[in-house]
Amino acid sequence: MNKDSENPLNMKPDPFAGDGYVFSETLCTEERRSWFKRTNEIFAFLMITEHALKDCRKKYEYIARQKNLKPDTPFKIESSDGRSVITPLSTFLRQHENGVEVLCRQVFVMYYGSLETYLFELIERSYKQRNTEEDILQLSLGIMMGSNWDGKFCKMRDSLGIGYKANDLKNHFSNFHMEFEGKAFKNPFVFLDELAQIRHKIVHASSILAKGKMIFFNAQQFHALYAFCTLLTDYIDRIFSKQFGFERLKIDPAKA
Repeated sequence: MNKDSENPLNMKPDPFAGDGYVFSETLCTEERRSWFKRTNEIFAFLMITEHALKDCRKKYEYIARQKNLKPDTPFKIESSDGRSVITPLSTFLRQHENGVEVLCRQVFVMYYGSLETYLFELIERSYKQRNTEEDILQLSLGIMMGSNWDGKFCKMRDSLGIGYKANDLKNHFSNFHMEFEGKAFKNPFVFLDELAQIRHKIVHASSILAKGKMIFFNAQQFHALYAFCTLLTDYIDRIFSKQFGFERLKIDPAKA
């Protein structure tokens, strides 16, 4: 999932070092602005926690070397609220590395969940605008559950009248390369279906991929996932705003 030379996300040089790129101002419904805010918070949590885990491991590896501690040395971890656990030093150090892998899997679930929340909020708002007397929660869940991503949008097209066309969506991503686990995708919703299966295995199968192998999600992939979701939410925002007249204001994603 790399930004190609045509820059489909209209990114601009970062205002600090100038050697990277950041998202430009973009039009957003309130729901998309909230998605940017949540995603920024999730991304900050990932970066800070990953840094803390790696920094903590280095600190205690240094202490172990200085004091010549053996791997089986009992090590007590205490919390300010009175909780504590005693574990061998080797286990304590190993869990920092394992912790990064656990962190990435759970952050992936949070990223995916934030995207579904954004869509759910748009659906809910759309039904409210139509002043339906039916149970909006059940109507919204009926769209979100039990279908692949193309199916969700076909349901919304039929029940809400949004102008979803599969070819329009593909064209929206025509200059954006989508790849996961070495497999390339041309359809954004087929790509999302793949991610949905990963999310399902993390949540419902204790992160087991196959034959006892654990799912590994590289932290570097989150930048690309953020870019993909930014482009996708722009498409979704446009078709909902066109149908229901939702106001879109230009915002800086970093300050959402």
